[in-house]
Amino acid sequence: MEPIFALDIGTRMVMGLVMTKNKEQGYEIIASAKTEHKQRAMYDGQVHDVDEVARAVIKVKEALEKKLDMPLKQVAVAAAGRALRTEVACAEHKEPLPVRWEREDVLALEMEAVHLALRQLQSSTDDDAQSYHCVGYSPIAWWNEGEEISNLIGQRGRVAKVSVIATFLPRTVVDGLVAVLSQVGLEMTSLTLEPIAAGQAAIPMNMRRLNLALVDIGAGTADIALTRNGSFFAYGMVPMAGDEVTEAICTHYLLDFKVGEKVKREITTKAQLSFKDFLGAKVVAQKEDVLNVIMSVVGKLAESISKEILILNNDVPQAIILIGGGSLTPMLSEMIAETLGIPQNRVGIQVRERLGEIFGEKSLKGPESVTPIGIGIAALEGKGLQYYSVTVNNTIVSIFEIQLATVAEALLAAGILPRSFFGKPGAALTFEWNCEMRVIKGTLGSPAQLSVNGIPGKLEQALKAGDQITFIPGEPGNDAQVSFKEVLPPHDAKWILWNGQREIYAPQVLVNNQLAYETDKILDGYKITYIPNDDLNNLLKQKGYNLQKKEEIEYRVNGEAHNINLDREILVNGCRVEDSSIIDDGDSIEVNTKQIMIGELGLLPRPFIFSVNGVEIEFPPQETIISFRGMPVSENQPLEDGMDLRVDGFKRMPILSDLLPYVKFPEEVPPGSSLKLRVNGQIAEFTTVLHPGDRVTAIWN
Repeated sequence: MEPIFALDIGTRMVMGLVMTKNKEQGYEIIASAKTEHKQRAMYDGQVHDVDEVARAVIKVKEALEKKLDMPLKQVAVAAAGRALRTEVACAEHKEPLPVRWEREDVLALEMEAVHLALRQLQSSTDDDAQSYHCVGYSPIAWWNEGEEISNLIGQRGRVAKVSVIATFLPRTVVDGLVAVLSQVGLEMTSLTLEPIAAGQAAIPMNMRRLNLALVDIGAGTADIALTRNGSFFAYGMVPMAGDEVTEAICTHYLLDFKVGEKVKREITTKAQLSFKDFLGAKVVAQKEDVLNVIMSVVGKLAESISKEILILNNDVPQAIILIGGGSLTPMLSEMIAETLGIPQNRVGIQVRERLGEIFGEKSLKGPESVTPIGIGIAALEGKGLQYYSVTVNNTIVSIFEIQLATVAEALLAAGILPRSFFGKPGAALTFEWNCEMRVIKGTLGSPAQLSVNGIPGKLEQALKAGDQITFIPGEPGNDAQVSFKEVLPPHDAKWILWNGQREIYAPQVLVNNQLAYETDKILDGYKITYIPNDDLNNLLKQKGYNLQKKEEIEYRVNGEAHNINLDREILVNGCRVEDSSIIDDGDSIEVNTKQIMIGELGLLPRPFIFSVNGVEIEFPPQETIISFRGMPVSENQPLEDGMDLRVDGFKRMPILSDLLPYVKFPEEVPPGSSLKLRVNGQIAEFTTVLHPGDRVTAIWN
């Protein structure tokens, strides 16, 4: 197997090694080299100063090339484990009518779901949607018409839905690594995550059945990986590590950071430490004094690591394995054991010397060498994310593949939206036609034009390094447009005689009871009434008649509602008809409705009713007066629909003397008697005006 160049670009140190796989003995380290950054160019595993990091990388690269006497062109690296993001998203597509879901339709829907996952990531992190690389995705469920199925391809339906789980890495992390490697003439061929790489080397496969916690303590962060039942099942991170310990020493003794780092490393090897502070004064400190200075920050680091382990594992693991340069921090392993409440011998530091199946370069020692060895193992075993470049419309696009990368994934990585893979169909036109729903479909969009290396390609086509993709987005279809003339049934206009007048009899189209013309456009949501020109019934509908319903007139008399049917006669070519009949060209139609005169209603005024001495008396009307809107009307005047007639029988209101002839008085009246008159209990006279319902009393006293 070809040797692999593995590079661990850490916050404090850059370490590289070249290793190969030996089927019989395991993994052989051919050469190694390391150097420290001259100044702080990395923060929390992310490149902040490309030039400074590149200087450290080129130093390691040149040292290895000198040892091997060969150029190094390709390299495997690792990204900080906390940078990985995972999102689950669903995408749905609807069609007006059932269609067959082809492979490219399903793939475009999956890409849409990945794009939605990217947007979810943006909203949850307040980052720009394009600041992440999609490093892989997997469909996890498909639905057709709301029913979950195992395979959507080939199914028919109107609504398709897919759910995917997608993983992303921040572009700033990846692009920073790529920028450094490009500057020193290296091409990244494999990318893994630091905790995954460390686990490959630090915990053998047969030990992963135990519940173990691997803690990679660097300068800026402590990455955590947990094993159980034969695999890694959780990853976490604590945003503090060895630098906090160094800062505590620098703050207490007023030291430059490099001097503080040197003091921290000498604590475990010297009983008395001697150094100069920032002002040049010589300082001599006992080991116990320096340990007291860092005790609180080491305790805080141990507490943070223990807390994150308990959150991820929901329990105390069986053992804790520490790697990385920060694992050598004094008192750290003891404090982690104390915080978790486990024996101190259950917290150990893993070093290269104890790694099984690793041989070769003897100078590579200590816990800080475990991660670069793991990076090499991941690359040799093909467990890293394969990385290469293609071009999309002359723009270089970086491709990571967990599975085989496709053209669709390259387009997505280039920022091309999935909806442009296929031209969107034009909007459909929906309207009601005589209470029946109708749909006119828009035209289909044109598919995108796609070629790979000048040859027509497909979205699902696999890619290889250097492929050149040309993509022209699909054009959307036209929205549905139609006029009334285009949807009218075939018909011929007819000339008829209507009540003696020659006119054309054609179909009638109404929109919301308003007449429309054949040349008018139908708009979405129209409620259309279509009346054809075939028979008498439809002709009468157009004219406002209803053959099945008798015509009637409504009127009121003194506020009381009445209605009366009109006698209607329909003649077709001179013959009376009672039912509908076919109307042909040249037919004569007459509709005669007999008018009703007001005199035919037999309207009579009602008498006034009075009570005289307890007896009800009807006072007859003097005449009959019929009026409409305050004006008198003749009995020979036609009755019109909605008339409000008033019928009166008195020119004036009667007075009490008018009523006396209808009163029965005693035949003999005692001499000297007088007539006492009262109306409604009040004293009245002969000229007192009466009103209907008055109570009159006339007594001889």
